Amino acid sequence: MIQLIREAERHKFFSPNSQLEIYTNMNIQISNRHESATGHIKPFVESELARLEHKYEILGADVILDHEGHANISYSAEINLKIKGSILHAKESSEDIGKSIDLAVKTLEKQLKKHKETSHVSKETIRNMIEG
Repeated sequence: MIQLIREAERHKFFSPNSQLEIYTNMNIQISNRHESATGHIKPFVESELARLEHKYEILGADVILDHEGHANISYSAEINLKIKGSILHAKESSEDIGKSIDLAVKTLEKQLKKHKETSHVSKETIRNMIEG
C-alpha cells in the first residue's frame, strides 16, 4: 500500500479508484459552483492531486468545478496549484466532470514537469557562473 506521509498535520482520504489509504499535507480548497459535482468527486480530486504531490512539491490547490448550458451540459474543472515561487493554472472542459478533472490534472502535470526542468537548469546555470 502506497502512503504519502508527512510529519505535519495530515488530511486523510481514500482513493476511489484503488481504495488505498493516502495521506496529503497539501491544503485543498474545492468550490462546487451550481452543484456541478456529487459527493464522490472530492475524494477523486484529492487522490489525483496527492499523486502529483508525491512527485512534486505542491503547497496547496484551489479547485473550481462548474457546469455550463442546459441541454448540452459541459463540465469544467479549474485548478490553481501553489508551488514554491509560482502558481500554475489549468482549466479544462468536457461532457463529464471526472474527465474534466483528469484533463486539468494532466495539463498541470506537464506544467510541473516543465517548471521543474527550467528551475533545475536555472540553478545549474547559476552554479556554473559562480564556479567558472
